[in-house]
Amino acid sequence: MRRTARNLPGVLPMLRRFRRRRYERAIAPFLAARDGRARRLPDGIVYEATMRCNLRCEFCYVGELLNIEGQWRQELPIDMLRRAFPERKGLQVSLTGGEVFVRKDIEQVLDLFRAKRYTCGYLTTNGTLLDNERARALARLAAAGFLRHVSISIDGPPPLHDAARGVTGTFARAAAGLRRLQAAATESGAPIRISVNTTISADSLGALDRMADVAGELGVEAIGVNHLMFATPEEVAETRRLLGDPRAEIATFVTAQPGVNAEEVRVKIEALAARCHSRGIHFDARPKVGNTAMEAYYSPGAPLAGRCLYPFLHARVGFSGKVYFCPFIRVEVGDLSQAPLEEIWNNETSARLRRTLLEQRLFPVCRRCCKVELERPC
Repeated sequence: MRRTARNLPGVLPMLRRFRRRRYERAIAPFLAARDGRARRLPDGIVYEATMRCNLRCEFCYVGELLNIEGQWRQELPIDMLRRAFPERKGLQVSLTGGEVFVRKDIEQVLDLFRAKRYTCGYLTTNGTLLDNERARALARLAAAGFLRHVSISIDGPPPLHDAARGVTGTFARAAAGLRRLQAAATESGAPIRISVNTTISADSLGALDRMADVAGELGVEAIGVNHLMFATPEEVAETRRLLGDPRAEIATFVTAQPGVNAEEVRVKIEALAARCHSRGIHFDARPKVGNTAMEAYYSPGAPLAGRCLYPFLHARVGFSGKVYFCPFIRVEVGDLSQAPLEEIWNNETSARLRRTLLEQRLFPVCRRCCKVELERPC
C-alpha cells in the first residue's frame, strides 16, 4: 500500500474539519441572500464526456434517462469545447460518463482542460479500456499536477462483478487496466490517487464486506461506497409538481421497492469499514447515512430531512454541451454551444431553480443522492 500523508494518524480528521469550515464559509452568502444567485463561476464542473459505453450493466439507467435526445455520438468537438469552457486557472473539472474512454478524442479533451490550467478532481472509468498508452497518458497528466484521482468501478469479487456488468471477463480486464495505471504512475513518479468505487444493490450487498479483500489484492488505497440512489414514482411526481414542470427529466433509479434491507446494509458497512481499517485502506460512503437514518433511507417513501446546496457550487455539463441544474434533476438551464458558462451559470432559470431548492431544502427525489446532506433524525 502506497504511504501518503492521508494515511498518517490524525490527518484525515484534520482534513475533514478544514474542508467543512471552508464549505460553510462558501455557502454562507447563498443562505443569507436567498436570491438563487451563485458566484460568477462555479467552483467545479462535472463534464459528462460521453454517454456511450462498452458495457451494458443491469443496474445502469444512463442509456434510458441521460441520452434524452438520442444524440449518442454528438459530443462537443474540441474547438467548441475550447470556446465554451471559461478561462479560469484552478477551476476543478471532473469527468464521468458513460465510459469516458469510449470517446476517441478523450486525451485531447484532457489536454485542453490542462492547457486551460484547470485541475481534474476525479475521472471515473470502468477500467476495461485502460491500455498501456492511456495509462501512461494519465500518469503524465498526474505528474503535471492536473489529474488527481482516478476512480475505477468494481462491484465485487470477479463472478459478481462480471454478472453485474453482463460480460464475462470484465473484472479481469478492469483489474488489468488498473494495474497498468499503477505501473505507469510508479514509473513516472506521478502522485495519482487510485480508488475503487462500488454501489450497494440487492445483488452486490451480500459480498460488500469482501470489497476490502478485492481492494487489497488490487493494491488500491481507497474504497468509495455509494448507497443505492433511488426515488419512488410518488417522489418523482411530487418533485415535478414543485418544479412546476410535469415533464422534468429525473435521472435516478425509480422504483417502488429497492429490495435492500437496511439492517443488512448497516452490518455489511460496519464489517467493511473494520476490514479496511485493519488493512490500512481508506474507506468512505456516500451519502453520509448514519445508523439512525439507515432504516428511513432504505424505506421507500420514508421522509428524510436535510439539504443540498450542490447547484450553488457545481455545474453539470452534458456531452453535447447542455448545462443541467443537477445530476438528478435534468432540467436544462443553458447550452454551451449557444452561450458561455458564465452567462448560463447565473441566468434566471438557474437562479429560479436554486431559489426553489432553498425554499424546499430538499426535493423529494434528492433524498437519496450522493450529494445530499442528511440530518440526523430526532
